[in-house]
Amino acid sequence: MRNVVKVILIAAFTLAAAHSGNAQVRLYGGKYSDPDKWFAGAGFEIGVIPIIKIIPSYEYVFTDVGHFYTLSVDGTINFLVVGYAGAGVGWNFMGGGGADSRNSTALNILAGVDLNRIPLSPFAQVKYVSFSQGGSTWSFGVGIHI
Repeated sequence: MRNVVKVILIAAFTLAAAHSGNAQVRLYGGKYSDPDKWFAGAGFEIGVIPIIKIIPSYEYVFTDVGHFYTLSVDGTINFLVVGYAGAGVGWNFMGGGGADSRNSTALNILAGVDLNRIPLSPFAQVKYVSFSQGGSTWSFGVGIHI
């Protein structure tokens, strides 16, 4: 599993470097509906063609005990003037604080609004996450492009 994550991250950063004119850094934060936790994230938004983007990202989830973070690779397509929708895959890593480490794979479905005409291009996004080991959650976030 770690090798898969490494390959995806290397590919994402290589694409970002190759398409530096079409890539933006995303900084964002938000909240998961279950387990009701706040998160901070960062990623690249890589324009493949004008309406399609690939978004590899990292999120750190604030927990009381241990650690919880996610790696995701999502793809989006723009529609209307400011909206987008997409899907992707994610990997969740949980552990520490005396708890057993648990990792899982997730399917992401997302939609959002991207205000590209405003400085820092703010965005708001909702994401449905379905875990491979059962269960699901929603995340709600806002952020900027730099």
